[in-house]
Amino acid sequence: MTLDHAPAPAFSDAAKRCSDMIRLHIVAGQAGRWAAVRLSDGGSDGVAYDSRPDAIRHQLHESQCAYVKIPRDDMPPEHAERYLAFHRAAYEAGFRLVDPEDRREVIMPYTREAFRAFFKGVT
Repeated sequence: MTLDHAPAPAFSDAAKRCSDMIRLHIVAGQAGRWAAVRLSDGGSDGVAYDSRPDAIRHQLHESQCAYVKIPRDDMPPEHAERYLAFHRAAYEAGFRLVDPEDRREVIMPYTREAFRAFFKGVT
């Protein structure tokens, strides 16, 4: 008897790094605070900030980061992959999500169809 196992989904190193960093913040009791994640490689400065504006202000190149509100439960690599892809696409489409005085946040589409619809006609 053989068992057919589906291959594990492959995630980018950036997504894995982002996921690991957020998980470390959760274990350290930092849920509800903010982390700055580099869009280029998923890395971080390792700091949990009190607010999104604080996270933005402390970055050398604020537009090269995505800002994650540290969840209470988890950010698996699959979610990190989508989060990074969404923010990269938003920047490429001309959105700027880094105004420290602007407390509004973009709500990330969850399905592929909603993701495509969000960016349709923006560029």
